[in-house]
Amino acid sequence: MWLERAAAVLSAAVLVLTALSLAVPPVRGFLLERLKRRRKRAARAASALSHIAERLGLTELACVTLLHDRLFNACTEALARGWTTTGEITNLHHLFDVYHKMGGNSAAAALYRRALTLPVRDLGGEEGGPNEKNQP
Repeated sequence: MWLERAAAVLSAAVLVLTALSLAVPPVRGFLLERLKRRRKRAARAASALSHIAERLGLTELACVTLLHDRLFNACTEALARGWTTTGEITNLHHLFDVYHKMGGNSAAAALYRRALTLPVRDLGGEEGGPNEKNQP
């Protein structure tokens, strides 16, 4: 009797092991295919992030370049004229603050500091208005 039970258990174990051995390769293949797809998606995501990082770097460089150009033009205009207004100084402060925070170089900083030493004229009108350009 116990021999029959042992044979039945052994037969069931062989059946389970056979079923598992038949099921493992397809499951393994399925899992490997999913892993390949995930790796491809991860590679595409990494490529997209790299592209975004490159574009962000170029955008930051463009911003610094435009701020430098605007500072350079505003400062050289005021320096050539020989005076400035409170509105221009406020504008220069705003431009230079962001320019400096973004890592702008010292060329524009030198012009900025020179422009801040100019005499300030109160033109009695709206700051940045048409009266500023017409004053001697």
